[in-house]
Amino acid sequence: MRLKQDQVFYGPLHPEGEVLENVRVLDFSRVLSGPFCTRMLSDLGADIIKVETLNGDPMRKYPPFKGRYGYYFSQFNVGKKGLCVNLGHAKGVDLIKKLVAKSDVVLENFRPGLLAEMGLGHPVLREVNPGIIYCAISGFGQEGPDAKRLAYADIIQAFGGMDHAAANMIGGTGNPPGFPFSFADTYASFNAAIAILAALYHRRLTGEGQVIDISMLDCVLAANDTTIQKYVFSDGLMETPGWAFRPPIKMKDGHMAVSFALAFERMVKAIGRPELLDDELFATIEARMKHFDIFMEIVREWAADLTVGEAAKIFDLYDIPYAKVNKAEEVVNHPTVHYRNMLPPVHLPGVGAVPIVNTPFKFNGCARGPQGPPPLLGEHNEAILREILGMSSHELEELALEGVISTEAT
Repeated sequence: MRLKQDQVFYGPLHPEGEVLENVRVLDFSRVLSGPFCTRMLSDLGADIIKVETLNGDPMRKYPPFKGRYGYYFSQFNVGKKGLCVNLGHAKGVDLIKKLVAKSDVVLENFRPGLLAEMGLGHPVLREVNPGIIYCAISGFGQEGPDAKRLAYADIIQAFGGMDHAAANMIGGTGNPPGFPFSFADTYASFNAAIAILAALYHRRLTGEGQVIDISMLDCVLAANDTTIQKYVFSDGLMETPGWAFRPPIKMKDGHMAVSFALAFERMVKAIGRPELLDDELFATIEARMKHFDIFMEIVREWAADLTVGEAAKIFDLYDIPYAKVNKAEEVVNHPTVHYRNMLPPVHLPGVGAVPIVNTPFKFNGCARGPQGPPPLLGEHNEAILREILGMSSHELEELALEGVISTEAT
């Protein structure tokens, strides 16, 4: 399938033949919901220009550090080029417009309307580049009764029912536990990446650009199928997560997650209680669901006298899915994690090789992963403006003197 005659991709040519060869993205996003999206696109070969204001992405300041590189910022910004522009300056806005004319995608996760207030809303950018794909990520969407509310992952996870569901799963405490990582952000990033790829394909067919509105709340609702859809289908009578979801089981020396709801017949044999198959409390799937808490208590009593290793041998024998609840150290050092190349080394200038969690894409004959270190603030100002806009040294010096562009001291 060929491009329309007036449609081109603007990124640099890559001799290795990346999946997203020749796609250029201007990434205005900060923290996680946008940067993870463009990290994925970067790993797939897109040319990502991380556009930061003079203060930079706030995640640059979060420890721990390796040299000058923070863990959080590094994880989600490896492989990108750094451009630092004063968007409060007319010349800074003009620079962005010129770059938009040479780009394929603009991504932002500001409060809805903020980029438009700076003179860089979609209508303006579409005039500059009719084929531009504009993707905006926000907490509650670009429009609606809550559109202007500030939101981070914990806010959206509470609003969307995730905290309540976790608190009320079978064996739950009823007290919302919170989450130690940002489901809402990562769901939004994955969905934004999918939407951008679809828009690129649509543009290849039609030549048309696109506006994409990704709401973190929408993404959480789409993922929260075990409670929201259950509530709908039961006409509001059932809300708690299904019988397949429960806290891990405590053993003598640790905890294990065990998927025995769908392997009930094998599980009763594994714990030495085959007679339960004939018990009227567990004779049918409906009965098992109704009395699952009783069965869980039986399993807990059985598990309390076993080590994790002893239980694992039994589960292997009866083909029951399980996993030890691993600490970060155990995950990082596990052979499967390394076999899957999920911690490839990235060279950080002044530090050396540091493992960075990989994105999960595996392609036949095309190894993907981090494309280089994360950028220092404004590190690639000169390279970007020279190579893409053809600016001279004199022009770059003037922009720096006027405070239009800035570079972190090296």
